[in-house]
Amino acid sequence: MRVESLVLEDFRNYRRAHLEPSPGLNLVVGRNAQGKTNLLEAVYCLSGLGSPRSPDAALLREGAERALLHGRIRRGDRSIELDLELGAGRTRALINKAPAPRPGALAEIAVSVFFGPDELSLVKGSPEGRRRFLDDLVVKLRPARGGLRREWERVLRQRNALLKSIPRKPGAAAAQTLEVWDDALARAGAGLAAARLEALDQLTPLAGRRFRQVAGDGRLELRYTSAWMDQGDGGAAEERDEARLVELLSKAVVTARTRELERGMSLVGPQRDDIVVRLTSSSQGDDLLDARSHASQGEQRTSALALKLGEFDLVTETLREEPILLLDDVFSELDP
Repeated sequence: MRVESLVLEDFRNYRRAHLEPSPGLNLVVGRNAQGKTNLLEAVYCLSGLGSPRSPDAALLREGAERALLHGRIRRGDRSIELDLELGAGRTRALINKAPAPRPGALAEIAVSVFFGPDELSLVKGSPEGRRRFLDDLVVKLRPARGGLRREWERVLRQRNALLKSIPRKPGAAAAQTLEVWDDALARAGAGLAAARLEALDQLTPLAGRRFRQVAGDGRLELRYTSAWMDQGDGGAAEERDEARLVELLSKAVVTARTRELERGMSLVGPQRDDIVVRLTSSSQGDDLLDARSHASQGEQRTSALALKLGEFDLVTETLREEPILLLDDVFSELDP
């Protein structure tokens, strides 16, 4: 797939821009702060997964009430027109001038893989960024699974609101309502976690191969870590069966009940999970070590690039079509 045309209005620093990329490789050259990254970001936004860098409100040009993105995407012998309107608290999407039929419909058409300077956070940043990366990958591989994350976020939001209200309104009715949301949390959380684990299993060998290609040697492994799962030696989450994951999360919820009521928030579930990137470092020998604390900045960036190229390979393999690859300043800070 490729971008045939891109039109921006009031997006980032662009009042209006029109770009018609050529088939194959396109190189965007310009001065610092001229808006090169913003063009790539706009293409990624057309996937319906949001910006890889910022919340939607930050995408509007200063003083503008909305931003408009129009793209024409080539998929095989078809050209598909996508329109996206971003405003304060509002997003509207059109496909061939008709309203998008369902949430996530854009993700079925414009599939992009983005790598930029901030992607170093995939390795050294907070768990939230790694969870988002994996959740987005789940949707790219199977767009229908976008509903898993939306359902999880809905259940988590409702349950947290209930946990905050119970100290003010104690009683049997509140306890019974909480049990209903406990069950919903276990099922939604297990469904999302199972999808994450499946995607990570597929990604790991491809990212490892890309790491060797970029670094020249060494190994890279990805490990899903979760406090609520039954973990094997070394802390790797071994469980894959969704029914078993429901049991494990249900048990963890019961155990955490007192602490959750005290804190007024859900303390266990996939919103607390993480992906650990481990690699053999040139300065540490052959042992696999946590890249966050034992790798150089260049090795961390190489690891992040390997994750993104592995994502590109996996999406290509799954869809039997190459996604749109967006690379921004890809060679900076890589070890020689």
